[in-house]
Amino acid sequence: MDSLSKKIQNLGIHDIRNAARFAQNVIVQYEPYQIDVRRATNTDAWGPTTKHLEKVMRNRFQVPMYLVTEYILKRLIDHIATKPKNLYEKARKEYVNYGSEWRVVLKCLTVIEYLLLNVNDGDELNQIKSCLLTHKHILTREVLNFKIKFSNDGKMEVHERSIRKKGEKILQMLDDSRFLKQERLANKKNSIKIRQQHETYNNMNTYTNNNAVVVDDDDDDDDDDDDEFSNYEMGSSNSYASENGNSRRHNALEEQRRQRREVLRERIKNSELERKKQQKHEDQEASIPDLIDLDFNEPSQSKIDNNDEDDDEFGDFQSDSSPNPVSTTQQANNTALDDLLDFGNQSTKTSSIIGTTTTTTTTTNKDKDVFADLFNNSKSLI
Repeated sequence: MDSLSKKIQNLGIHDIRNAARFAQNVIVQYEPYQIDVRRATNTDAWGPTTKHLEKVMRNRFQVPMYLVTEYILKRLIDHIATKPKNLYEKARKEYVNYGSEWRVVLKCLTVIEYLLLNVNDGDELNQIKSCLLTHKHILTREVLNFKIKFSNDGKMEVHERSIRKKGEKILQMLDDSRFLKQERLANKKNSIKIRQQHETYNNMNTYTNNNAVVVDDDDDDDDDDDDEFSNYEMGSSNSYASENGNSRRHNALEEQRRQRREVLRERIKNSELERKKQQKHEDQEASIPDLIDLDFNEPSQSKIDNNDEDDDEFGDFQSDSSPNPVSTTQQANNTALDDLLDFGNQSTKTSSIIGTTTTTTTTTNKDKDVFADLFNNSKSLI
């Protein structure tokens, strides 16, 4: 019950009109071709669509084309007429279809033009032309002089002009067979172009769908490809498949394999680039010093100890090279200070200082002069 109530709430004016049309078709018991014509020439704001027109054309195998054309002209006259024949037509014109009658007239002319341009040459085209020539006064009098009293969008003159142009074109095709032939050729070329574009669009959609499947199944091995190809070969034996279809599927399968290889190659390349980039980043981080570490600029204790040992060694070397002059100079300085303090014994102390300095210098010179020792030793031997 809830679903039914929701459906009822979602109903619109278009759904109500379709239900009323369906009931009318059942009550009046229209023929199938009449139902198709009525659908193609209704009062909707769109259409007739290609689907509706193709359904009208489909009835040429069951019904002669002059009957279809006569029913279209009858529907055209019913909506062009200003005076209703009965109460039903009066209610339809003044209440149901008020402001939309011109749409039925324009759609009827569109269906007639479609039939003239798309039916086969020969009997079908002759039937339509004979029916239209028989009722030519409808096109010359009623259609060309049609006036719209009211329109829902307020563009009465625009719609009158479009209806008049459509009627003039149909009359020109009926009167001039060469013009009709040119129009049929142009329409055929346009239909071929549209069909080719539709086929290419469908092929592009199938390729994109296959590519999406390939990306999802990249981790599969080549065995899966072989299985798909074998399944394709089994399915190709179907009686509905043609040689062109088989070759197209084979090409699509080859395209899938090629794209799979490209995707794998791209993945490997991206992973290698990512690895090199990460390695370079790690090397840069290792080379950058830690500015937060407070002990980075302080010398280590081992370096300080090594420096102290070097200083001690250098001091020992200095002490070994000249130990006596330093001590003698200190002693001389001390005696000089004593002399300055003691005024009585100044001469004796100075002489003693001079003697001590001379003795120290001579001793140091003797210690340093090795050849003098050798010379003295040789003299003693003589």
